[in-house]
Order: sequence, then C-alpha cells, then structure tokens
Amino acid sequence: MRNTSFHASGTTTALGGGSQEMWSDPEQGLRLKATSSETGQIGEMFCKEGTTYTSAPLLADGLRQSGQNITLPPALADVYVLGTPGQQGCSSFYGIAETAKPDPTQDRPVNGTKTYAVVAASGSTSDVYQIATEEKSYLLQLRSTRDGRTSTTTYDSFGDKFSITMPSDDKTMSMNEFRRRVTGK
Repeated sequence: MRNTSFHASGTTTALGGGSQEMWSDPEQGLRLKATSSETGQIGEMFCKEGTTYTSAPLLADGLRQSGQNITLPPALADVYVLGTPGQQGCSSFYGIAETAKPDPTQDRPVNGTKTYAVVAASGSTSDVYQIATEEKSYLLQLRSTRDGRTSTTTYDSFGDKFSITMPSDDKTMSMNEFRRRVTGK
C-alpha cells in the first residue's frame, strides 16, 4: 500500500475509542482526521517524508487521556506539532506488523471480497489484518484491541485521487516549543 493511494475509515482504540478517517497518497503524504468519543475533540495529523504534523488539539487531547494535565492555549488551536513517525515512516500508520502470522481461523470476507487473516498479538493487545486474496493483495480491514478497547478500520478507494496538503511552515512548531507553551516551563 506504500505505492498506491487509498482511503480508510472506522473506529480507533486511541482518543477514548473515537473515530478516524485517513487518506494516503505516495506522492502527497498521509492525512488522518480523528474524533474523540470522550471529548468530541476533532484533530488532524499529517505525515510526509519522515515527518509527522499533529494538530495541537489532537496532541493535547491524547496527552490528557494519558493522564497529563494539559491546557491548550487558544492561540495553538490551528498549529501543528512536528514529530517523527518511527522507523517505518508514514507507513507505520497502516502497515502490517512484521510479527503478524497467518491465522486461517479468522479468514472472512470484507465487503464481499474474500480475505485471509494475519494476526499480531502480545498480551492483551492484538491486531487482525484482513488482506484481499485478489491479484493485488491490499489490506482491506484491521481489527485491533488495546487496553480493553476495540476498533475496526476498513480500507478502500485504492488508486483514487485525493488532495492532501501539508501544513505550512508558519503553522508548525517543535515538540519542545509545544511543551513550553502548554506547561509554561
């Protein structure tokens, strides 16, 4: 999926079990829009060429849900915090875990398309990837369990055209600057 555009939507185990929608294009990058089910907060994240751009409201909401006392100044409502997505780059947001193993007991159709399942599990965390058995074996669905929460994300629109625009430099800040602005330290 690194070489084709796609869309995905569904629920997420992050942000209090909210919802998410994602668009990815190999040339333009990735855009993810998330909505928290606990707070209703909507935020976005972008990723391109090894850099993530997380909206300050989304980042603050995630930090609050992890137990940190964060107050987001209104001036940061439309700012994006720069970061790195890790070794897999932007594909870490949709890639199949290297530890995933086939599990024929979980093979099932997704929207009428036959799939085979591969599963990555450790303790109470698990990911079940449903991969199309057609000529191009795209990921069609991901079912995840984290900390007692479950989510299902469905992938579609492979090869479709999307417009993804990264935040401009004047709308970005470093993580250190974000921390300084929200903690006053």
